[in-house]
Amino acid sequence: MTRIRLGFVMALIAGGGLMFQAQAPTAQKAYKFTEIVPGVYSAIGTGAMNVGSNSAVIVNRDEVMIVDSHISPESGRAMLQELKAITDKPVRVLVNTHFHYDHTNGNQAFPSGVDIIGHEFTRRKLTGDILEKGMFADLVNGLPKQLEDLQARAASEADPAVKARLAQQVPVQAAFANSLKDLKVTPPTVTLTDQMTLYRGDREIRLLYLGHGHTGGDIVVYLPKEKVLCTGDLLVHDIANLIDGYVNEWPDALEKLKPLDFVDVIPGHGDPFKGKERIDWFQAYLRDLWRQGTALHEQKVPPADAAKRIDMTAHQAHYPGITTPGVNVPAVLRMFEVMDGRADR
Repeated sequence: MTRIRLGFVMALIAGGGLMFQAQAPTAQKAYKFTEIVPGVYSAIGTGAMNVGSNSAVIVNRDEVMIVDSHISPESGRAMLQELKAITDKPVRVLVNTHFHYDHTNGNQAFPSGVDIIGHEFTRRKLTGDILEKGMFADLVNGLPKQLEDLQARAASEADPAVKARLAQQVPVQAAFANSLKDLKVTPPTVTLTDQMTLYRGDREIRLLYLGHGHTGGDIVVYLPKEKVLCTGDLLVHDIANLIDGYVNEWPDALEKLKPLDFVDVIPGHGDPFKGKERIDWFQAYLRDLWRQGTALHEQKVPPADAAKRIDMTAHQAHYPGITTPGVNVPAVLRMFEVMDGRADR
């Protein structure tokens, strides 16, 4: 396990799928549990705490499985405490859908008797230099100035409502930072490379790796009897973060979801949804992005300029957040990294 001490942390990834709501600390519960089918719940943050990702709670005959542990040890502990409102059964299994910190930083909150299951790629990333480079390290390096800017904006804002909202964000971010001071990166203790099937009472739980997508080791959790699919960030409610993605291979991984017989989807971010139409939407987005990015890469256009020139407004009907041409620079940097053969395999 790796330890890091942090000063200030503000959970914000610009332009990607990771945006963490900041509100004033209150006595409000950190999670809202929604029963999707009997015994299977989505857990989404209420805003009282930065929890980062969604998770799924699967209550089996004798024990509980949690899918993803959230963004900090504190949010992991809150999950373990608050799920007592829906079950008194012990948690025995935690699944990491991928290695990103907003899905795994809560791992250390789970007792030693809990099996943490993930792809071998996820374990490799979490036992490597995850805190020294990559998404988490980039975030931490920019945080002190971001917090200073937030404090300055709160002090100078004239609109009382906006001023109050900004002022509320400061203690939330400080609390989040404090929760990470003694973070221990805790990797999976059980790994798979292709698939794994667990049987708990009369429930069958399939853990499936479908290929490179959001990361090099995404796992989806599929309950065939209940027709529920937990997708992590391979497929989210809107557009997933692309910073560690394989945009060219991702559509093929998504295609392998289509033969699965599911109705309900619990994604890694955003509200649960039904059906398969979002697969087609996101495949079309990714293919268009790769096509445009490839053309600009071949013309040797610098990534920052390419990001401005890529036009994804044709997908606005499915992704209303797209209002103008342009995508974020980290997405283009990652695509060019893949095109140049520099991406981690």
